[in-house]
Amino acid sequence: MTYCFVCPECGARQEMRAYGEVPWCSNDHGTAGVLPMRRDYRTEAAAPQTLQLKREREAGGRRAIRDLFLPKAKDFESPSDPDGEKGLRAWADETKPKDGNTKPLWPDMKKKVF
Repeated sequence: MTYCFVCPECGARQEMRAYGEVPWCSNDHGTAGVLPMRRDYRTEAAAPQTLQLKREREAGGRRAIRDLFLPKAKDFESPSDPDGEKGLRAWADETKPKDGNTKPLWPDMKKKVF
Protein backbone atom coordinates (compact mmCIF):
# COMPACT_ATOMS: atom_id res chain seq x y z
CA MET A 1 0.00 0.00 0.00
CA THR A 2 1.24 3.46 -0.83
CA TYR A 3 0.19 6.28 1.47
CA CYS A 4 0.04 9.71 -0.16
CA PHE A 5 0.29 13.03 1.63
CA VAL A 6 -0.13 16.63 0.47
CA CYS A 7 0.81 19.93 2.09
CA PRO A 8 -2.33 22.06 2.63
CA GLU A 9 -0.36 25.28 2.06
CA CYS A 10 1.94 24.73 -0.94
CA GLY A 11 0.62 21.46 -2.42
CA ALA A 12 3.91 19.56 -2.08
CA ARG A 13 3.38 15.79 -2.24
CA GLN A 14 5.04 12.84 -0.57
CA GLU A 15 4.50 9.06 -0.71
CA MET A 16 5.26 6.51 1.99
CA ARG A 17 5.20 2.70 1.86
CA ALA A 18 4.59 2.28 5.60
CA TYR A 19 2.29 4.50 7.61
CA GLY A 20 3.76 5.74 10.86
CA GLU A 21 3.86 9.38 11.86
CA VAL A 22 2.43 12.11 9.66
CA PRO A 23 5.25 13.68 7.59
CA TRP A 24 6.02 17.36 7.72
CA CYS A 25 6.36 19.60 4.65
CA SER A 26 9.99 20.49 4.06
CA ASN A 27 9.14 23.93 2.63
CA ASP A 28 9.19 27.00 4.88
CA HIS A 29 5.80 28.69 4.90
CA GLY A 30 6.79 32.03 6.45
CA THR A 31 4.96 32.75 9.70
CA ALA A 32 3.26 29.34 9.64
CA GLY A 33 6.67 27.61 9.66
CA VAL A 34 6.86 23.94 8.75
CA LEU A 35 3.39 22.37 8.46
CA PRO A 36 2.22 18.77 8.90
CA MET A 37 0.98 17.19 5.69
CA ARG A 38 -2.51 15.68 5.34
CA ARG A 39 -3.53 12.39 3.73
CA ASP A 40 -4.48 12.64 0.07
CA TYR A 41 -7.12 9.92 -0.18
CA ARG A 42 -8.03 10.72 -3.79
CA THR A 43 -4.48 10.12 -5.00
CA GLU A 44 -4.15 7.01 -2.84
CA ALA A 45 -7.14 5.40 -4.54
CA ALA A 46 -5.71 5.87 -8.04
CA ALA A 47 -1.97 5.70 -7.46
CA PRO A 48 -1.37 1.94 -7.09
CA GLN A 49 -3.27 0.97 -10.24
CA THR A 50 -2.48 3.76 -12.69
CA LEU A 51 1.10 4.51 -11.70
CA GLN A 52 2.30 1.01 -12.56
CA LEU A 53 0.42 1.03 -15.88
CA LYS A 54 1.91 4.41 -16.75
CA ARG A 55 5.44 3.14 -16.06
CA GLU A 56 4.86 0.02 -18.15
CA ARG A 57 3.43 2.03 -21.03
CA GLU A 58 6.36 4.45 -21.03
CA ALA A 59 8.90 1.66 -20.75
CA GLY A 60 7.63 -0.66 -23.46
CA GLY A 61 4.63 0.85 -25.19
CA ARG A 62 1.57 -1.14 -26.22
CA ARG A 63 3.53 -4.39 -26.15
CA ALA A 64 4.23 -3.99 -22.41
CA ILE A 65 0.54 -3.37 -21.68
CA ARG A 66 -0.40 -6.40 -23.79
CA ASP A 67 2.00 -8.59 -21.85
CA LEU A 68 0.44 -7.48 -18.56
CA PHE A 69 -3.13 -8.51 -19.39
CA LEU A 70 -3.23 -11.04 -22.23
CA PRO A 71 -2.31 -14.72 -21.87
CA LYS A 72 0.90 -16.17 -23.24
CA ALA A 73 1.53 -19.53 -24.91
CA LYS A 74 3.17 -20.88 -21.74
CA ASP A 75 -0.15 -20.39 -19.91
CA PHE A 76 -1.71 -23.06 -22.18
CA GLU A 77 1.12 -25.62 -22.07
CA SER A 78 -0.05 -29.18 -21.43
CA PRO A 79 1.02 -32.73 -22.34
CA SER A 80 -1.19 -32.65 -25.44
CA ASP A 81 0.00 -29.11 -26.37
CA PRO A 82 3.68 -28.85 -25.34
CA ASP A 83 4.30 -25.36 -26.74
CA GLY A 84 0.83 -23.97 -25.88
CA GLU A 85 0.19 -22.59 -29.37
CA LYS A 86 -3.04 -24.59 -29.94
CA GLY A 87 -4.55 -23.37 -26.68
CA LEU A 88 -3.53 -19.77 -27.34
CA ARG A 89 -4.97 -19.93 -30.87
CA ALA A 90 -8.26 -21.36 -29.50
CA TRP A 91 -8.40 -18.55 -26.91
CA ALA A 92 -7.85 -15.95 -29.64
CA ASP A 93 -10.52 -17.52 -31.88
CA GLU A 94 -13.23 -17.44 -29.19
CA THR A 95 -12.29 -14.05 -27.72
CA LYS A 96 -13.54 -11.06 -29.68
CA PRO A 97 -12.64 -7.41 -29.05
CA LYS A 98 -15.36 -5.02 -27.95
CA ASP A 99 -17.35 -3.38 -30.76
CA GLY A 100 -15.80 -0.04 -31.64
CA ASN A 101 -12.29 -1.06 -30.58
CA THR A 102 -10.22 0.17 -33.52
CA LYS A 103 -6.85 -1.05 -32.19
CA PRO A 104 -7.35 -4.40 -30.46
CA LEU A 105 -4.32 -6.05 -28.89
CA TRP A 106 -3.70 -9.74 -29.46
CA PRO A 107 -1.27 -12.07 -27.73
CA ASP A 108 2.05 -12.75 -29.37
CA MET A 109 1.47 -15.92 -31.42
CA LYS A 110 2.83 -17.58 -34.52
CA LYS A 111 1.25 -16.51 -37.79
CA LYS A 112 -1.02 -18.95 -39.65
CA VAL A 113 0.45 -20.18 -42.91
CA PHE A 114 -2.11 -21.20 -45.55
